Amino acid sequence: MESMSPESDARTVFSALPEGAIVDILKLTTPRDACGLSAVASVFSSAAESDSLWGSFLPPDYLEIVSRSSESSSRRDFSTKKELFFSLCDSPLLIDGGRRSFWLEKQSGKKCYMLAARELSITWGDTPEYWTWTSIPESRFSEVAFLNEVCWFEVKGKIDTDMLSLRTKYAAYLVFDRRDSYGFENVEVKSSVGIIGSEPTENIIYLDKDTSEEDTEDELEYGLVSIQNVRSWINDTLTQLYSSQEPDKELLSFEDVRTWMNKNIFQLHSSHEPQEPGVSTRSDGPYPNMRKDAWVEIELGEFFNEGGENMELEIAIKQFDGHWKQGLIIEGIEIRPKND
Repeated sequence: MESMSPESDARTVFSALPEGAIVDILKLTTPRDACGLSAVASVFSSAAESDSLWGSFLPPDYLEIVSRSSESSSRRDFSTKKELFFSLCDSPLLIDGGRRSFWLEKQSGKKCYMLAARELSITWGDTPEYWTWTSIPESRFSEVAFLNEVCWFEVKGKIDTDMLSLRTKYAAYLVFDRRDSYGFENVEVKSSVGIIGSEPTENIIYLDKDTSEEDTEDELEYGLVSIQNVRSWINDTLTQLYSSQEPDKELLSFEDVRTWMNKNIFQLHSSHEPQEPGVSTRSDGPYPNMRKDAWVEIELGEFFNEGGENMELEIAIKQFDGHWKQGLIIEGIEIRPKND
């Protein structure tokens, strides 16, 4: 008698179970696992579409959270709990008068929030000389905070811990735009995350790099010359190439030029004399990262939400060493699960 493989045996066992039992088993997994199981084994397919299953992946208070949104009912009404779940994962919902954004982490169903700049406490934030409130199409919120010029840079945000998922490690991130900023290059900024009334966890972060130093280090590491020298070399060599052509012949095609350049590009590197590295003032530390939504973010700190008594979590960023800073645009502070 031919023996069954462990996979076939498992499918046979699950096939003998009522759908409700399979749903109860899938509830012990995660949204990602449930989707993966339904994709590889048809025995899970029907159960993986169950409203009972996807209702268990939604937060217990999801109805109350969704009711705090002023967005159109089409953003809140779905025929199945699975559709609602993925909508809350893919399309953050504005709540609390548009001062907060709420969504779910797709792989776990954990709650995520962003506090809009208007929900934050910004020192001198209501003084037009220092900060301007403006609207930009790139933001999910109606207003963002534009830094005109300050010496005292301080931003704080607060959130109740009972708004977060239980037994979950969270990280807080400042979400901002630094394209036109000045005064933050390699400047230490203090960030802290902690329960009000207790000692917070503090970190040193950097909101911007000194790109001129970064470019210099890259050139030294790879033995390259500056962009000005590259342009000069290209101009000189192309002039030499075209001046060497015979008058009665047509100009070389672009492909000919590119081939010639590829054959001769080594001259640019071989003729470059390595330089001794200079002294860099850049400190090692956490720097911002680009996000998919074209903003940048920097992690401010971590917090483990055990649950139980509701407490107030405070997130803060401070920099006031006396020199002027300007040009930063703050969209908000994001709080989301951190997966190590």
